[in-house]
Amino acid sequence: MRLFISILTYRRIVFYAFVVFICSLFINGQAQNQPGKPIANPKIVITGAIQDTTDSFGRKRFIGTVVNNEKVRIDFISIEFTLRDREGKILETKSTSIKGQTYRFRDRRQTSTSSLEPGKKGTFDIIMAIPAKEVYSYTYKITGMHFIYP
Repeated sequence: MRLFISILTYRRIVFYAFVVFICSLFINGQAQNQPGKPIANPKIVITGAIQDTTDSFGRKRFIGTVVNNEKVRIDFISIEFTLRDREGKILETKSTSIKGQTYRFRDRRQTSTSSLEPGKKGTFDIIMAIPAKEVYSYTYKITGMHFIYP
């Protein structure tokens, strides 16, 4: 009888330890992958001039370098170009991730290859589908996200 009671007690202890372990994983996973507020206008700026060229098929191509002027690492940085004709009509909008540092997240094993630490630089190279001769003007927007880790 004592052996039976000690086995039941042992099973309860193991069960409770397992529950506590699983709960701690869940809580840590939630705390580690909480994105910060999206930085609406991250201080990620173009350094130098954007190379506004044409590829071998006559399509518009943009090449450039960006730098992170924030005080925190920014992940998943992308740049979006919008091309317009003479009347201001949008011809095409296309975005690409910048080529930055690789950052592996601790919680869900996600990886960002477009992260930049403060003061670091990344590059972009985007080819549009529109022939360059149809484009009158363009605008661009840079976005990114900062993730909070306790």
